[in-house]
Amino acid sequence: MKNIYTKSFFLFNLFLLVLYMPQQAQCLCSGGIPATPISQTVTIPPTTISTLNFTFQQFDPSLGTLNCVRVYDTITGLSTTGARNTGPDSTDFLFLLSLTNKVSGPGFSITKPFSQTYGYDRLAPYGDPLLGDSITYGPTNIITTPTGTASTTGNAAYLGVGTVNITYSINGGMITQDGGSNYKSSVSTTIGGTIRLIYYYCPSALLASGLQNFTALKTGRNILLKWDAQNSAAINNFEVEYSIDGTNFTSVANIASDHSSSNRNYSYNYMLNGNSSGFVYFRIKQSTNADQYSYSPVQKVSLTSQNNSGVSIYPNPVATSMTLNFERPVNGNYSIELLSASGQVVYSRKLTLNNASSLPVNFNSKPAPGLYFARLTNTSSKEQTLARLIIR
Repeated sequence: MKNIYTKSFFLFNLFLLVLYMPQQAQCLCSGGIPATPISQTVTIPPTTISTLNFTFQQFDPSLGTLNCVRVYDTITGLSTTGARNTGPDSTDFLFLLSLTNKVSGPGFSITKPFSQTYGYDRLAPYGDPLLGDSITYGPTNIITTPTGTASTTGNAAYLGVGTVNITYSINGGMITQDGGSNYKSSVSTTIGGTIRLIYYYCPSALLASGLQNFTALKTGRNILLKWDAQNSAAINNFEVEYSIDGTNFTSVANIASDHSSSNRNYSYNYMLNGNSSGFVYFRIKQSTNADQYSYSPVQKVSLTSQNNSGVSIYPNPVATSMTLNFERPVNGNYSIELLSASGQVVYSRKLTLNNASSLPVNFNSKPAPGLYFARLTNTSSKEQTLARLIIR
């Protein structure tokens, strides 16, 4: 009997899709400036699972305006396919292999159909060990058009501080086009590789280099804003700006700079109205004596969360350690993680908090400089709080 059900049929390396714009076009901000990318990559170890779900971090709208989303994958696979005659007589079989690769996510779906005919091939009666009642084919590359493109606009599924799922699946099989139905076939596929998602965004505005440790915490019906200003003597004014969508901001207060010292601390209380709900966003517009403007990072505050405490980070930017300060005392079992802008976990720790108002965090080894997120998760309720920080 021949090697039953053994056929290698695909090794493929493809770029699957581009969301929001064609793959060849460059994603630009106003004035023709290239958008800033944030990349996340998931590695797929070899697996025979035919449906795979990939989880990625959503894009936090407080970083800026999301212009483009692109997804690429480099998946390789090895499949075994074969046929065996189960009838009592020798038969000429004509087989059709039909498979479909599919990648889907919010707002898009891409299918990659493949079909190929094999035969005619004569298979001996079932159980004939000499002439052979089974056959194999291949290898065959099932990706004949490796590049796929899709587009979607205004899809809120990619925005937030949670996750978004993208699914890969392969299905199909082999059937006879001629030769009868007395046969058995099997397709078994092992795949592996990577899938990468890239957000391209435009920052809200030019960031102020001397404005640090900006926090926004909900205290009852107020939002307390605090920030530090280096080289305060060169600053003329601080303007507090407010938004309900993280994109369109309105000025709500002006605070004159104190020129008595080069380094000063500032604070401001914003009173919420009775109908406030969801999320609100704040930033500080800093103007210099030379009429130049720059902005703080945007801080997002949840007005509806009852289970999680608001978190601020000090100092920010961070050197080798930091302290998480909670809006109110925290109790329970938690995990604290430090995530890079690409979604990679670079620090993780589990602990129990008992009426804690702050949490010191010391890194075993200093992460590379850049933008990070501190994620505090209640391991029982799964509620999360996310705070942005910069490591210098």
